[in-house]
Amino acid sequence: MAKSETRNEVEVRSQKVDELRAQGIDPYPSQAIERSHTTKQVIDLFSPPAKELEPGETDPNEKFLKVCGRITSKRDSGSIGFINLTDETGKIQLKIEKKLVKGDPGLSFKQVQKLLDVGDFVSAEGIGCRTNRGELSIQVNKLDVLSKAIIPFPDSYYGVNDPEICRRHREMDLAGNAEALQRFRVRSKIMQSIRTYLWDANFYEIETPILQSIYGGAAARPFVTHHNALDVDLYLRIATELFLKRAICGGFERVFELGRVFRNEGIDSTHNPEFTSLEVYQAYADYFEILGLVEDVICYSLTNILGDLKQIEYQGQTISLERQYDYSQKYPNFTGKHWQVKTMVEAVKDETGLDFDNLELPEAIRAAEKLNLKLSKLETQSLGYLLYAVFDQKVESTLIQPTFVIDFPVEVSPLAKRHHSKPGFVERFELFIHGTEYSNGFSELNDPQDQRQRFEEQIAQREAGDDEAHPMDEDFIQALSLGMPNCGGMGIGVDRLVMLLTNTQSIRDVIMFPTMRSTLKD
Repeated sequence: MAKSETRNEVEVRSQKVDELRAQGIDPYPSQAIERSHTTKQVIDLFSPPAKELEPGETDPNEKFLKVCGRITSKRDSGSIGFINLTDETGKIQLKIEKKLVKGDPGLSFKQVQKLLDVGDFVSAEGIGCRTNRGELSIQVNKLDVLSKAIIPFPDSYYGVNDPEICRRHREMDLAGNAEALQRFRVRSKIMQSIRTYLWDANFYEIETPILQSIYGGAAARPFVTHHNALDVDLYLRIATELFLKRAICGGFERVFELGRVFRNEGIDSTHNPEFTSLEVYQAYADYFEILGLVEDVICYSLTNILGDLKQIEYQGQTISLERQYDYSQKYPNFTGKHWQVKTMVEAVKDETGLDFDNLELPEAIRAAEKLNLKLSKLETQSLGYLLYAVFDQKVESTLIQPTFVIDFPVEVSPLAKRHHSKPGFVERFELFIHGTEYSNGFSELNDPQDQRQRFEEQIAQREAGDDEAHPMDEDFIQALSLGMPNCGGMGIGVDRLVMLLTNTQSIRDVIMFPTMRSTLKD
């Protein structure tokens, strides 16, 4: 719709607001509405096994019905009119006859015709009926306006198609696109499923500070703000990890937090500066046990949303979520069926042919250059950095089916416990699906001396040009010094999980109000 047309309709609708007030009708009444039924309940009331109404029949029992919702379509024909009323549960037709809708109280038939528009919220009272054409309806005898919409409502058929409008004005997207509304309902159910699974598994939900004096728990650039009363700079948290592990140090054995984290990074189809993260920590567990927990949480959510599906479609590809691999011979303590598991060395060798178990640094650099890798100075300083660079640039995008990549270089894992049998590596995993990371986890480092050394190495990396290196955190080291039992932990990107389970291409379409460029001009 052109801007001039929109402006004209706004003027017309605003005049209707004035007319309603002039006629003694409040277009925005404040009293509570006690509806008797939702639209779905009305439909169920006259559906099998209940008695169905025949075409042209009204409810012989004259059961009182009161519904409320938004007008999503409206048509008038002489002395009779029809309104499609939509609420959160569905849609029902209102049949409005001049002889039955008298007004006082409520709107008169003429007022309904002339002063109501698509987008308005109304309440309606009446009895069930079925039109001569066989459509279940409510035969209305009283109708009240609850809220008058001023701007035009999205087209009832085409909805809102402009992604910019959908993301910047999510209310328009939800109102005009049923699939968007359903997508965010699914998101809510996923959040509920995660909490339910963890609560049932005896995890406690912990709330950690969003404003932190020292940011940590991930490799990321923070947002910084200033607290005037304390006259100090504070950071929006980039992760919840360190505070949750301090709770483990204090005596909790199973904790989690489901909440927002903030990273001052770019925006693309899988990244938004503000996103929802699940982090979980379990005392006396290692990274294999936590890997199984990741599978359990995701599969439990999948079952609650989609039933017992073993595979889903995502962006044109079939993703199998069946746990079919047995690794008990290779890893005796890792029993049961799981998704695919590869070490990072194995994953790189399978895709590129480079075997980092048998390469020295100069040879590995030459081999990487033949793969046309773009290497930073930092990534040529050690085999660990180089291995991770090759994996990041050449392997990650090829992991379509659910795959856990385990055993990361120590250089890129400052908070993970050193591997019990592989020097230079840590006990860490990341889950990849459709070439995207969904989860990160490891056996948590609980040696305060080793942790201090790792932080000091991170500081050196920052001085060498890595602006995402982890800062020193004396409070966390003190907590580890009090003692933390062996512990496993993990994080899941909830927004990406919602994308997967709703077959959504962009993260901005599963975040209700994503970060957008300002429209204000200087």
